[in-house]
Formats: sequence, structure tokens, C-alpha cells
Amino acid sequence: MAYGTPQTNRRRIVALAGVGVVHGVMAVALLTGFAGGIIQIRDKNWLPAWNYMPPPPPPSPQPTVEPKTPAQKTLTRSDPLPTPVPLPGPDTTIELGPLPTAGADYGNETLRLPLPPLPASSPSPTFSPRAVQPLGAPGKWVSDADYPTAALRRGDQGATRFELTISPDGRVRDCRIAQSSGSADLDAATCAKLSQRARFTPARDEHGDLVAGRYSGVIRWRIPE
Repeated sequence: MAYGTPQTNRRRIVALAGVGVVHGVMAVALLTGFAGGIIQIRDKNWLPAWNYMPPPPPPSPQPTVEPKTPAQKTLTRSDPLPTPVPLPGPDTTIELGPLPTAGADYGNETLRLPLPPLPASSPSPTFSPRAVQPLGAPGKWVSDADYPTAALRRGDQGATRFELTISPDGRVRDCRIAQSSGSADLDAATCAKLSQRARFTPARDEHGDLVAGRYSGVIRWRIPE
């Protein structure tokens, strides 16, 4: 069993007093620090701000007013059907009643409107047709030097009537004997020499185009003296 001495009690009292003093000093320090600015509250760095006015809202669309269409009448069986109006044909004459013109009395006469005349077609340009024309002198196409030797020996003479077909280029395309001289050699020499030497200005039609033409003539064969 332990007993306390007066000295021990004194020590306890001193220790308790010291602890109390330390606590008091700490409390005073804390209070003084808050009051004297030990703990400084830093100001917050606030970002700059501006007040923007929002744009006004768009105007509300105007209500569309649809036009009122008249209600269509539904025909019933009791309603009479409309009478169709006949359209005038191409040969129908339009008749008008009396004209209410001041100062003129038409009575009951009917005004008939004549149809306008058709526009006259412009005549197309025409060209006078032209026959073939020989170039040079036709009498020089055949000479005494062209007399066939066999016909000379036999003494054949006569007139050969010929008909030529001239092409659009002015040359002889065909030769036909219209009337014989009585000698086959003289007739053959006629067509041979004419086809070789005769030249023509070609014929033209009513449009001015070059066309084929015909030319006829007579070659008189006589034995040269």
C-alpha cells in the first residue's frame, strides 16, 4: 500500500499547472494568429467576365391563310344534267346578231364574217431551158479525107441523117443513124467521126441544171473530084 508524501503532491500540482500554462499559451497563440493575420486567406484570382446580351429571338412565322375554295356541288339523280355546247367546225359560219351601234340601224340582218384569204405562195425562180449548142462549125467535123476507102472503090455516095445524144459534159454519148445513105461504110464513118470530134455546150433544164440533150443533122458524102 503506497502513501503519498507532501513532496509528491507538490510535484503533481506543479506539473498540472505547467500543462495548464502550456495549453493557455497555445490557445492565446491560436487566437492571436487568427486575429493578427497569421493565417492569411489568399484572394482567389477570378477570371474577368463581361455581360453579353443574347440576340433577340427570330420572329414567329405568320400563320398561312389558305384561300377558301367554293364547295363543289354534288349532282344528284334529281338535278338536270348540263347541256353540252357544240364547238364550231372548220366550215362553220359564225353568225352575229344585230350590232347595237349608235346612229346605225341593222334591223334583223345577219353579219357574216368572211374567212381571210390564204397567203399567196411566192413563185419560185424559173430558168428558161436551153438546148445543146455545137461548139465550132459542124461542117468541119467530117472532111473529104475521111471518105472510107472501100466506099471510094465502089463509088458509094449519099446523105446520112444522124441523131446524137449529148451528155451533160458536152460530149457525144450515143450516135444513131436516123436515115441511111445506102452505104454501111458511110454510115459507120459518120458516127465514128462525129463521136470523136463533135463537142457541144450542154443543155440546161428549167432549174438551170446541166442535163443530157439531143442533136440531129445530115452528112452528105460525095466522092471528091
